[in-house]
Amino acid sequence: MSPRLELPKVRAYRDFRIGDLFDIHPTSAYKLTNDGLFKLSGNNPVVANGSINNGIVGFSGLETTEKGNMITFSDTTTSDAIFYQPKDFIGYPHVQGLYPMKYHNEWNEVSLLYFLTAFKKCACGRFDYATKFTRVLAANMQVKMPINYRGEIDFLFIENYMQAIKDNRMKELDDYLDSAGFEDCTLTIDEERALGANVPYKPFDIVKEFNVANSHNIQKSDVMFGSGSIPYVTACEGNNSIVSHISFNDEMKEEGNSIMIGGKTLVITYQPDDFFSNDSHNLVLKINDVNGRTEAAQLFMVATLYKSLSPKYSWGDSISKAKIQKDKVSFPVDTNGCIDFAFMETYIRAIMKQTIGKLKAAMAIDSEDVVVEEEGPIILDSVPTSDRFTRFLPLYDVAIACGALVDEGVQSLGNNDVDMEGWIDVSDYGFKPNGQMFIVHAKDESMLPKIHPGDLCVFELYGGMGNAGSRDGKIVLARQQGKDNDYNCQYTIKEYHSVKDPQTGRNVKVELRPLNQDPQYKVIDVEEEDGEVRVIATLKSVLN
Repeated sequence: MSPRLELPKVRAYRDFRIGDLFDIHPTSAYKLTNDGLFKLSGNNPVVANGSINNGIVGFSGLETTEKGNMITFSDTTTSDAIFYQPKDFIGYPHVQGLYPMKYHNEWNEVSLLYFLTAFKKCACGRFDYATKFTRVLAANMQVKMPINYRGEIDFLFIENYMQAIKDNRMKELDDYLDSAGFEDCTLTIDEERALGANVPYKPFDIVKEFNVANSHNIQKSDVMFGSGSIPYVTACEGNNSIVSHISFNDEMKEEGNSIMIGGKTLVITYQPDDFFSNDSHNLVLKINDVNGRTEAAQLFMVATLYKSLSPKYSWGDSISKAKIQKDKVSFPVDTNGCIDFAFMETYIRAIMKQTIGKLKAAMAIDSEDVVVEEEGPIILDSVPTSDRFTRFLPLYDVAIACGALVDEGVQSLGNNDVDMEGWIDVSDYGFKPNGQMFIVHAKDESMLPKIHPGDLCVFELYGGMGNAGSRDGKIVLARQQGKDNDYNCQYTIKEYHSVKDPQTGRNVKVELRPLNQDPQYKVIDVEEEDGEVRVIATLKSVLN
């Protein structure tokens, strides 16, 4: 049984126009034939208008034309050809790129993969070779995205949501490996023999070994995509040819545990479940011998059918029920000359073991093999006076030290080693230390994802060494009079926002905002004139 998927709750969703979030234009392509493009071998991916393998059709030694961390789609093929490109790549004609524009710094692999799903949902079933997927249409699409209390895209929710899904899928994979007997991926003697055996093959008439029927024809205009639980299968290459899940007249369903051949485009897939199809030209094959109706045997047959039929059929000369009457396929045979389904089972299981073994190694599923090395800044009890505030900064306990820091100044307090946990070397962190800087441990999770519990935060006293001016939008260490905050005292770390009187320009209210959108972390509203909030220092850096 799959583990229960517990997802974080979102505040709300709203529609965003894709063209307001991304600049959409064609990727840069070399003016070369394919022979010229791939003449120089190399490792740079070429992203074309295919619908499988992330759009990558090969690798070239030419320089990349596009930066990674973006979305690509094809304007000449189906809506399946929408992909996230993590690495720099070489563009290709008719490939469009979505280049992050608004929220530029927030778009990363996690958030773009989330967006990709929403984008595909909008495009699903709308485009094909006859109906072009232009960038104008893409720009005007509306995608639903989660929002925070500001009405902006909630990237923290997206991060947590995607992590929950990843954790669940990894647990599902772990459970599958346990239940399927893949704890040990060592090949048996029979499996090793199957991979290396010189097994005899014999041609068989396809129509004698299979029941061959044309599928029903359910038009795209007749269904609502994503409205049901039955796969809607077309002759596309990706996702086992499933483009959506729908509900429709059950009399139009095709029987599962069968093989489907795309009629106009030779795509051959094993369909384990009942499904609907979009074209009466598609063929549904059911093996007559019940011994061949296992998943492994039919996966083997899919590969052999494609090997036999692909040289013969293409878009210009598509397969049909009439044409397949004359076609043969070569299958392995046993000593009696019968189709050797047992060999197919053994061979496929050996391939699965090899693949899962590689997957386990890559994903480090076996936690005993994972070594976690904890690294962090070293805290020293004492350092030479000459290194203080030039290379090292003091680490304080907030509750004890804040009042003294304001009254006496950091450098004065630091030189006396009063209420200090130690000194930390900050010379490799990209900022120049001074006598108004100090370090404290962060508490709780109110400032996730920027600041985690226990993080070492470098602050600079507000008003010292030129650190004054507007605090709006900055993360601050503040004192709220009489309130119990992060540190079980008056002090808190929050994002500072001020509301000004439009006539005088003076602050009339201050909001201390958490970054974490979990409802348990509240915005603190304070009237400025009450003097209840005092900004002690502004955040300079978080030491990782």
